[in-house]
Amino acid sequence: MNWKDFPNLSREGQTGYVTMQDGTNVRTATWPSKSDDKGIVVLVNGHREFMEKYIEFFSDILNRDFALYALDNRGQGLSDRVLPDRLKSHAENFDLFSDDLNEFISNIVMADPRAQELPIYLIAHSMGGHVCLRYLHDFPGTVSKAVLMAPMVEFNLGGAVATAVIKSIIRLGDALGLKEKFAMGQGSFLSKNSRSIKQKLLTHDDERYAIEADIIEANPELYVGGATYGWLCTALDSIEKIKQAEYLNKITIPVLVVLAGSDLVVKSQSSRKLLSGYDNIDIITIDGSRHEIYREVDEYRNQLWQKIDDFLK
Repeated sequence: MNWKDFPNLSREGQTGYVTMQDGTNVRTATWPSKSDDKGIVVLVNGHREFMEKYIEFFSDILNRDFALYALDNRGQGLSDRVLPDRLKSHAENFDLFSDDLNEFISNIVMADPRAQELPIYLIAHSMGGHVCLRYLHDFPGTVSKAVLMAPMVEFNLGGAVATAVIKSIIRLGDALGLKEKFAMGQGSFLSKNSRSIKQKLLTHDDERYAIEADIIEANPELYVGGATYGWLCTALDSIEKIKQAEYLNKITIPVLVVLAGSDLVVKSQSSRKLLSGYDNIDIITIDGSRHEIYREVDEYRNQLWQKIDDFLK
């Protein structure tokens, strides 16, 4: 499989930039609706990701007769980076991600000629799933349904003691003025050995995983390294926000949450605990799948798409 060989992506699609209210330029891709499309999908990717990673998933969406809109989150991909050192994944406030998504949907997606008649669906992965929870809470009324794949509800930092210690270190590093420094264990580049370790966290599919390296080799500007103390600290703040009492009650649209049964990046059990008990939220687990279900082996990807297809009927 070659990442360049997805002909559907030439379907009147185009990339560009949208300037947010604070002047940040966010890279976007759009495939506006056709007369026979069933709906509009807005895809929100995860931490350190870029749209090219989703090229096969994009093709799957277009093959299902949906219009498609996507963006690189600020601070990653070809969107503006926050710090002069573009290898650092940094964020000042997680509120900005949901604000960006709202601007994108309000100003770009809703400008689609058929946006008033077609349902709008969110599909998001990991950090993108977290951003969508924030967006659905803060800006209700536009999206009809949402699919959250392995949402970032809680980092997988190990057991209770290890989690408490690591969170304390993150908070301390931020308080000591290290917010723009790489957090412990984070760095700028991946060695061959660390790439192997990373794959074991993300997917069983060697070929799909290798495509990412090909994409970055073709365009190194897409790459961003590890997270700063500041990124991690504001992410923890946002995680605490979505866990507040009554927070999720304000999300009333149907939501499908797809958890990875062998997720080592986020805690699937925390997602299930937080999101269970709501009549509008359906939670399923794909046993055996690693974190990036959308580029897993076909055994798991096919299960993912069966659930999405049923949900978006």
